[in-house]
Amino acid sequence: MRRKQFLQFGAGAIALFTLDRLGQNSVQAQDFAAVAQASSREKLCSRVLAGSMDRIMGDGATSEVQLLRLLRLNKAPLNLYGDLPAIYREEAAIEGVNYDIAFCQMCLETGFLQFDGDVKPEQNNFGGIGAIGNGVRGDSFSDRRIGVRAQIQHLKAYATTKPLVQTLVDPRFSLVKRGTAPLLSQLAGQWAEDTNYDKKIMAILRRLYDLSGFFT
Repeated sequence: MRRKQFLQFGAGAIALFTLDRLGQNSVQAQDFAAVAQASSREKLCSRVLAGSMDRIMGDGATSEVQLLRLLRLNKAPLNLYGDLPAIYREEAAIEGVNYDIAFCQMCLETGFLQFDGDVKPEQNNFGGIGAIGNGVRGDSFSDRRIGVRAQIQHLKAYATTKPLVQTLVDPRFSLVKRGTAPLLSQLAGQWAEDTNYDKKIMAILRRLYDLSGFFT
């Protein structure tokens, strides 16, 4: 990987470099993944047994490399967005939101960062905030971190009545009836009109966990 990419993406570039190196050696990749999978699998299993796999507030279970692998397998432009997994993990942890769910929602909303809908890449709007269809492009944010932060805050608005930790950047936060959707399944008809909205996100989430080896 070029030095310029390391300087540009920081931790994201290191994760990409790790993913590249592991991809060259499948045995090494399996050994590397097994170290982190044990505790993550236990955490995920307990969550599944408790019926809270789709609970929006909580911890994510995947690593930055595993999130990058999901993007790569779906042909996302990692040369442009290699830092997104790190940003999601950081921003969601601050507000107590499950970054796995937030990340998979982003994958659905942006078409794995292809932006083939109304929202365009330059808007840094990864959650489709304000994009209500029929060509309405929705809100724009100054940079990708602020865009991710807005999505996280919007999820928190639906999921709980707890106050925000960081300064409000979500322009539609006050429009949400707080605490009405603590579960992913309750976002359908609220975040989006699509009655299968939650099921589409859950399908991506299950694929992420399957790729990460949590169901093996």
